[in-house]
Amino acid sequence: MGISVNEIVTGRKTFFILPDTSLMPESYLEDYFSIGYECYYVPFDKRVNIKKKVKVITSLFKDLIIFFNIDYNLPNHDWDDYIYEYIHENDNANSVGIMYAKRQTKAEKSLIERKYLYEMGIRCGCIQLEYQKAHNFDLVAKILFANQAQGRRKTIRALCSSACTYTYTYGQYNDSITGTLQDISLSHFTILVTGAGLEIKLYEKISDIHFNIRGFLFRSDAVLVMERPVNGDMLYVFAFVTSSGTNGLEDRTRGLLAPALYKLMSVNCNAILDQMYEQINEAEAVDELESIEGDKPEDETL
Repeated sequence: MGISVNEIVTGRKTFFILPDTSLMPESYLEDYFSIGYECYYVPFDKRVNIKKKVKVITSLFKDLIIFFNIDYNLPNHDWDDYIYEYIHENDNANSVGIMYAKRQTKAEKSLIERKYLYEMGIRCGCIQLEYQKAHNFDLVAKILFANQAQGRRKTIRALCSSACTYTYTYGQYNDSITGTLQDISLSHFTILVTGAGLEIKLYEKISDIHFNIRGFLFRSDAVLVMERPVNGDMLYVFAFVTSSGTNGLEDRTRGLLAPALYKLMSVNCNAILDQMYEQINEAEAVDELESIEGDKPEDETL
């Protein structure tokens, strides 16, 4: 089962450009996912310069928030000029913020805020990270909340491929039912069934469903909460329930599943970005070759 580009790019996403991972460890991304924020780090890459990466990200993701780490030192790169040009070219000051390590004086901090908040007009804030990284998770989380980085979603759905499956037994003869997930979150999962559909009734509980999420295995009960026809097939949405009957996953399962789901989303997102980066490199290589060919003198015949 393939996943369309449109499905992957839909939904509000936050990109941190060249973050300082000594102050914002990558593990933060999984934790932000657990509380409803879909965030990605965009690291340095010798193959594709950061301006090209940002251009691709901005063209693909129409509902995004983007933070630039203005402390990252790039050769022949001035962050003030670049961010000014970026927000004016894209008219997106409302979706731009910056981050930087804590300054020594309040005057330095005020100078940065005046430049970016008042002169450039960025609206997503200036994040001054603490040198003690333990404080930075909550600091960034507050900024994400203030910027409504969850969008309209209550939970983030990870889109699934054929590597995400479910299996359960059902009926008088304990028939084994297996299939591929459409998507999964920390609260729900969706399946698409062809033909006659399932025998399960709305709000019926299914016990001990076995899941395989790209090699991560777990088990849970679930209740069917919605069904609707889709192009001749039937779409079913199930809500996870614990063994005691409360909504959601068991705490231990939830804690283990969150990194697996974030990894699934990250693989999908980065696969698209890598493909776009490669296309840019190939196009530039062709242009360069054509330019060289065009500069060659025409063959002379005697």
